[in-house]
This record gives sequence, structure tokens and C-alpha cells, in this order.
Amino acid sequence: MIETLAQIRGPKFTASIVLWDDKVVETAPRVGLMKGWTRGRVREFCREKSWQISVVHEVRRAGVAKR
Repeated sequence: MIETLAQIRGPKFTASIVLWDDKVVETAPRVGLMKGWTRGRVREFCREKSWQISVVHEVRRAGVAKR
């Protein structure tokens, strides 16, 4: 599994999202609508809004145990 932390910057905010294998699993409240989106959908949405998005950190993790 690849875990990615990305930062989104808009004109009046900065927010973060966490992706697991290119799917958004956690978001800042400002971009909560993105939860469950794919990386491609996030990129397209940010492009349409003229927001900047960048990867802050990326790491390969062992599988996460399901509860």
C-alpha cells in the first residue's frame, strides 16, 4: 500500500488530504467532499478551481489489518 500526504492551496486556504493507493481516505474539513475520490478526480477538481496541489510525503506501507 502507498500512503500519500498531499497539500491543496487555494486563494484563502491550505488543506491536506491523505490517500491510500490513490484513493482519498482522510481530509481537512475544507475539502471534506473529496473523501473517497481518486487521485485523478482530485487533480481535475483542483485544476478547475485553479488550486495548487502537491505531494508532501509518500511512503510504502505494509498492509493494514482490517478490524
